[in-house]
Amino acid sequence: MAKIVYSLALDEDVIELVDREARKAGMSRSNFVNRALAEAVGYETADKRIADVFSYVESLLVGHGNLHFFGASPNMATVTGTLSCRYRPKMKYSVEIYPNGSDYLGEVKVSSRTGSGYVKNAIEAFYRLWTRLERAYVSEEIPAEISDGRYRRVLLRPAAELGSAKIAKAIADYIDAFDNLLNEYFSDLENGTADPKQIEYDFRRAFYGKPAI
Repeated sequence: MAKIVYSLALDEDVIELVDREARKAGMSRSNFVNRALAEAVGYETADKRIADVFSYVESLLVGHGNLHFFGASPNMATVTGTLSCRYRPKMKYSVEIYPNGSDYLGEVKVSSRTGSGYVKNAIEAFYRLWTRLERAYVSEEIPAEISDGRYRRVLLRPAAELGSAKIAKAIADYIDAFDNLLNEYFSDLENGTADPKQIEYDFRRAFYGKPAI
């Protein structure tokens, strides 16, 4: 939504309090005032909607044994996990939500900090398997790319309009399923029982009846 410059006469004490709260929230004065006024008149700004989505995602991941949510910037949040193999590398899931009006909901970037060539190659093999399954069971048009041990996947806008809580659940479910199946894949590799068909079955079960994003 377009921004318009207005001149307002405000008490000096009020401005001091506004600036203090804006600094706490990591926001500019204008953005803080815009959000406060929007809340006062019952209007949900795009920034507020994104903040609500990430707040819901965080609450959904509380208590998850392997995934940990970290504070979000205005349109991005990070979730980390640990890979179940002998090297125990960390996985990082960066989630970005695009502004309203974009053709897509946002994107997820997955990466790992590992110096092991074996782990890097195995992770990339999983990325390729995941991409094939998504294009077979979600949409052939999903934009995704794999490069140097990293995976980037654009999130689709759901066919039906969903509220912040349902969008958050779809994002949390996506990260949860990705992390669970990645760990299952590595556990099977470690045990010598890798079976792409089982991953495919578990993928279909994880997303059955859920909105596609």
